[in-house]
Amino acid sequence: MTVPERFRRVPHCDWMKNAFLAIILPIATLAGCAVIPQAERSDGFAGIGETTLVGSAKVRPDAVLEDSRCPMNARCVWAGRVVVDATVTRGGTVERRQFTLGEPSDGLLLDTVEPGRTTDSQLEAADYRFHFSVAQ
Repeated sequence: MTVPERFRRVPHCDWMKNAFLAIILPIATLAGCAVIPQAERSDGFAGIGETTLVGSAKVRPDAVLEDSRCPMNARCVWAGRVVVDATVTRGGTVERRQFTLGEPSDGLLLDTVEPGRTTDSQLEAADYRFHFSVAQ
């Protein structure tokens, strides 16, 4: 079987292929490392690592330090609590703060933590959704 002339390899064009690969391969490799910023929310809701606007502050929950809430399918003597470590940015100042569910902290309030706990499952950090509001 003979290859038509127009499809035969032209040795003097190898430099073009090598130059193309030298340019494209590093770009393709770096594209896999690109970080796509998450959109900032403005409704007070956020998950771990997400930022939301609450009044004039931006709040980013960083970690759940404590979740001792009574599971929904259990009876408990104590309701328990949730403590969240968060980064608060307000007026150019960035600070770490701990929020306890239902307790105001410097004009902000962690008022909702979802989902509720159950006795038959363990919550992972990615499962949590928080709602922050301006304390009244």
